[in-house]
Amino acid sequence: MAPTTDPEIAKNDLAVSASNSSSKYAASPTVLEGHTEHLPTYEHEKALVLKFDFRILPMLALMYLCNALDKGNLGNAKLDGFEKDLNFKPNQYSLILSIFYVPYVIFAPPIGMLGKMFGPHRVLPLMMFSFGSATLLSATVKNFAGMMTLRWFLGMAESAFFPLVIYYLTTFYRRGELARRLALFYAASNIANAFSGLLAFGVFQIESHLEGWRYLFIIEGAFTVIFSFLAYWYLPKSASEARFLNEEERRLAYTRMQIDSSSVVNEKFDLKEALKIFKMPVAYGFLAIEVCLGVPLQSVALFLPQIVGRLGYNSVKTNLYTVAPNIVGACVLLILAFTSDYTRLRFPFIALGFILTFIGFIIYATIDVEHSIRVAYFACFMMTWGTSAPSVLLSTWYNNNVAHEGRRVTLTSVGVPLANLMGVVSSNIFRSQDEPKYIPALATTAAFGACGSLFALLLGTYMIIDNARRNRKQGVNLSARDVSTEKLKDGPANPEFRWFLYLRIALSIMAVKAVVPFLVAMMLVTGVCNTLLTKYQDMQCVRNCDSPDPKYRRHFEQPVIQTLQMFIGEMGCWLVVGAFELYQRYISRKAGYEALPTSNHEGINTPAESEESETGEVANPLLPAHAYDEGRVPLTGVNVILLALPACCDIAGTTLMNVGLLFVAASIYQMTRGALVLFVGLFSVLFLKRRLGLYKWFSLFVVVFGVAVVGLAGAIAKDHKATPSSLSSLWKPDLEMLRRGVHEEAVLSQAVVTIIGVLLIAGAQIFTATQFVLEERIMEKYSMEPIKVVGWEGVFGFLVTVIAMVILHISVGVTKAGRYGYFDAKEGLWEITHYRSIAVSSVLIMISIGGFNFFGLSVTRTVSATSRSTIDTCRTLFIWIVSLGLGWETFKWLQVVGFALLVYGTFLFNDLVRPPLRRCIERRPEELLPEEPIEHM
Repeated sequence: MAPTTDPEIAKNDLAVSASNSSSKYAASPTVLEGHTEHLPTYEHEKALVLKFDFRILPMLALMYLCNALDKGNLGNAKLDGFEKDLNFKPNQYSLILSIFYVPYVIFAPPIGMLGKMFGPHRVLPLMMFSFGSATLLSATVKNFAGMMTLRWFLGMAESAFFPLVIYYLTTFYRRGELARRLALFYAASNIANAFSGLLAFGVFQIESHLEGWRYLFIIEGAFTVIFSFLAYWYLPKSASEARFLNEEERRLAYTRMQIDSSSVVNEKFDLKEALKIFKMPVAYGFLAIEVCLGVPLQSVALFLPQIVGRLGYNSVKTNLYTVAPNIVGACVLLILAFTSDYTRLRFPFIALGFILTFIGFIIYATIDVEHSIRVAYFACFMMTWGTSAPSVLLSTWYNNNVAHEGRRVTLTSVGVPLANLMGVVSSNIFRSQDEPKYIPALATTAAFGACGSLFALLLGTYMIIDNARRNRKQGVNLSARDVSTEKLKDGPANPEFRWFLYLRIALSIMAVKAVVPFLVAMMLVTGVCNTLLTKYQDMQCVRNCDSPDPKYRRHFEQPVIQTLQMFIGEMGCWLVVGAFELYQRYISRKAGYEALPTSNHEGINTPAESEESETGEVANPLLPAHAYDEGRVPLTGVNVILLALPACCDIAGTTLMNVGLLFVAASIYQMTRGALVLFVGLFSVLFLKRRLGLYKWFSLFVVVFGVAVVGLAGAIAKDHKATPSSLSSLWKPDLEMLRRGVHEEAVLSQAVVTIIGVLLIAGAQIFTATQFVLEERIMEKYSMEPIKVVGWEGVFGFLVTVIAMVILHISVGVTKAGRYGYFDAKEGLWEITHYRSIAVSSVLIMISIGGFNFFGLSVTRTVSATSRSTIDTCRTLFIWIVSLGLGWETFKWLQVVGFALLVYGTFLFNDLVRPPLRRCIERRPEELLPEEPIEHM
């Protein structure tokens, strides 16, 4: 297992710890007495944490893998005829799933307290031996009663396993180190689900008189029992007593936990003190989130094989197809956990996980799975993305905020079983009478995901406000790191208590170089989702869907409404601006304090911090560095109307592109948009008086040639999977009818249809280039945060689009010829409200376009505008790969050649590659667009 210590965080953590030892907010003398000479140094602590990573985490991960295998193997057994072999009656399978959670909840707190009293290093292996034995005995059952009994004892044996592991890890790692380690450990659960599918795939092919599911129980149970003996011998009692550490390392381990954890390391368990955790109102907030987490978590763990089974594969292949979603879910878990540890924030990533879960279950519930198998399988991936991360980060979140060891283990021993208790809900909403669609179950699970996201955001907001209130009342600027662990132990009752939040890192996140990979990834994900969701929406049949003749089927063809969706998404940027303004107005500025001039409490030096004003206010992270330049007038008042000009260009360009997307595949659409750089170059020379060198003109020619090759690849293709069936009838455009927004059906070759689409998209780039040039011209004279520019363009674009849509509907849409056409707004709204797949995709398009603009502007601030345009070129590749995976198009070598030319031309234009001839290099190259244009699609 690779080491995961972050040097920058560790260095600053240690610096703060050392400085705290001499400040009035330092830990109490009893904590450091006799150990001041052993205050951690970066080199020593890095080596110590590395030992824990290699010696403790792998063992715990394997133990949890066994735990997850033994708990979740019934889903695999069911596919092999488990119910039939034991003569189950209807709903008895749900009962044996539900009975597991009753002892799981009842015995978790007392066993957790016993673990604190006698040590997790002894109790965990004993629990492992017990649930391994129960699994092994499950292979011998003959009837329903026998399985019910063994499931009861299995639930009792596993009840406090996960809470004790979390507590055990808190005795080895600091709070800022915990999430990523816990994620590495918890990833074993995803690996277990994947391995369970692989194991079941192999075991169920054994030819024997014994049923395959019995072999599965024997193999998994026997391995768990044998491994429990190794764990009993291997696990150390605590970090300061580990056999693999020398004496100096043990003292260092003890000291660092004293500084970071609680006032007394390895303190004796006091039940009365431990139960005081329930006097904290926040504890009930954590438990509410655990309840919301439990339903999607257990639904995926218990019923993913049944959900995947709806794709139509046999039991052997179904088990195999559960592997990939679990593996990818583990990767997403690690990404979110590492990012959370770096930013020292938990609740935004918990909410993000819940949102992914919500989207995954909603997609699966609303689409026709039999006709959209690849989309349904992708939704299964999203389900696993969103269940693992909140489970890890939520446990980390409340363990970070409870310094008292007894209260910490008590809250964990109640919270984790409570989440597992929701398996009773999962077991009973996936009813046999709802097979195979399980619509009520999927909708219920999605609702719990939405509530979990809301509760996490509300609780995180409360902590932010409460920290600010405490700082304002005391006239200081403290975070949890500045307060002694003796005072943190007392909880919120102590006025100097602070919640574990580092808000300034979050506000400066767009200026932190280390999170650039996260910003780039989110920009790519939201951009790809936006294009693919728009294409998916175009492919939804809305009328005459049962007709055997494809030419009579009518699909969702509302480019004007899709343009309106984009502007609504852009207006969402005002939510980000508003949130920051509220923080500045009601939290930061009203605090009336100045930052303590001690050390960098956030553990990271960022440009935003260097821009901090004399009053201690945080510089606006939404404002790019060059926005502070003098010589430009703020864009306020009536002058804001100037942004309506580029917004109108955006309306025309986006609507034309949406029409073009009806005729071509998503990848061809994205590649054709590469022509934008040609028109931007031409308009910059004509209207902005820019000078382009010879090699830049050559790069523009390469881009145009690449676009032509891409169009040719689509034109000569034998198939056209991406085009809706209504377009496969090959319409002939008539100029008069185009003006009215309708078409006559005619027989045209597929090549002409594709070329029309390419020309529409390429022509739309003229309007988009005009928009970019207008934006640059305005920004040369006026200054405004880019995210506000997007927000204002969203407002103006929304108003103009609504007015135009009403006029077009009255003049064209209500006519007989315009009925069901592009400008029939009434029909478009009817289709959105009557088809769940279209309505859900509309919401997701709005979210994705807002996210794409937000993360794109973040990349612009942290890196450069050139890098953003280059990254957006890579988006084309991802769209193409996903389209191939979804079966929307087929592989074409000529399209690869065209894409390569597009990439080379774009890179050459942005000076990322050298021109073919050195003499073509300009001595003083001039950047085409010093101000970042706002790109929308």
